[in-house]
Amino acid sequence: MIRFIKLREEHLEQVLEWRTKEDVTQFMNTDIDKDMEKQREWFRKISNSTTDFYWVIEIKEKPVGVISLNNIDYVNKRTSWGFYIGEEKYRLYGGIIPPYFYNYIFSKFDFHKITAEVMEGNDNVLKLNLFHGYRLVGMYKDHILKNGSYRDLNLLELLKEDWLQLNKYQKYIGEFEE
Repeated sequence: MIRFIKLREEHLEQVLEWRTKEDVTQFMNTDIDKDMEKQREWFRKISNSTTDFYWVIEIKEKPVGVISLNNIDYVNKRTSWGFYIGEEKYRLYGGIIPPYFYNYIFSKFDFHKITAEVMEGNDNVLKLNLFHGYRLVGMYKDHILKNGSYRDLNLLELLKEDWLQLNKYQKYIGEFEE
């Protein structure tokens, strides 16, 4: 039912459409222009990266969003990540997608820790991360300039051992295209 397809050039127009929607971009750390040439440049950059990986989230064979690993540190076995669901009617899956992802990355990459950043005002995602075992480790005050105002950025971390101790999500094994 839920699959994770490696991001390909054929996905770029749809991803750009999602990424520039106000209800998606409002909680993103960066804003981007609706420019396909810049989108292709970004894709070329991430396609050659060994520290960033992107997948399109498919639910019932419909592309609905994007999930990524970012800033992978292979020496210290840690990474950051992000995701969004661009198709509004599929946002109710937002709480169940991360467990598939955590199970995959903690086994495939053997990370010790994953970090997350959640912008002030994105209360549902902050609560979801805490529910999934993250701990709040700090806040960058006035860290992101959005629409002319500075916003705080909550910093969170999830240790592999804390994730595994939750034990209630171990059955969520997803199909990740590599």
